[in-house]
Amino acid sequence: SGSGGRVADLGRGARGAGRGRAVPPVRYVSRMSFQLRSFTARRFRIEGDLPSVNDGAFVKRLLDRRFEPLSPNEERAFGWVTADNCLDSRFPEGSVARGPAAVFALRVDKRRVNGRLLRAMMDLELRGRRKDAEANAEGVPGGRPDGEKRPSARHSREEKSELRRQLTEELMRNTSPTMDVHNVIVYPRERMVLFGSLSKASNELFRTLFSETFDVALSALTPFHRALEMLRPDEQDAHVLLYTDSGWSLGVLVGGWKAKANLELITAI
Repeated sequence: SGSGGRVADLGRGARGAGRGRAVPPVRYVSRMSFQLRSFTARRFRIEGDLPSVNDGAFVKRLLDRRFEPLSPNEERAFGWVTADNCLDSRFPEGSVARGPAAVFALRVDKRRVNGRLLRAMMDLELRGRRKDAEANAEGVPGGRPDGEKRPSARHSREEKSELRRQLTEELMRNTSPTMDVHNVIVYPRERMVLFGSLSKASNELFRTLFSETFDVALSALTPFHRALEMLRPDEQDAHVLLYTDSGWSLGVLVGGWKAKANLELITAI
């Protein structure tokens, strides 16, 4: 569905972007960490020119936006790494080119503070401060001056905000990040790229970073677009029949419904 799909049996070669064209067989990807008989990926059409995979300019573009580890107070870091090792962002010679294709990966590290733990730590700290304030007040020689009230059990917004910031930084320093690695296969001659994730957030991040890295645009390569690309020159003016059992699809295509999702695909149709 959509532009996702399974690139089946890389050992024998999967169908590629053009009519009668095949994805290079497994000998081109023998060192890739995602060497499987199949893997789930989303396809995109590259709109623009890319350097040759054997050109040093290609690797330089990746190095310019390679992955950099999280700093102690950062919540997220992302960038390119090699497909063979998610810890390697140096891209040594021979680590990217696989025949006519280029392979690398998008690494995303995230560090999140547990909200429940943060609230519990704030509650203990605020209670401790209230007790200390009351104890200090009770220990004043001669008692409190006339008219002086007991310490307030309430804390100002600024005080709570500063405490939250301090505790968050402490937890961040002691929280190990999670890591996601999504593989990328680029076919410059076919102007096609496969991204190994169907997650909406991951795809949005990938499209943005890829476009910034290579100064190109990416458009989703859906089954609809693939079908149009497979038409012969003498079939370009033919009528196209769309089959669907989706009431929503019929509504936005012929019923005048206003679409709020998949706008790129609907506009193309």
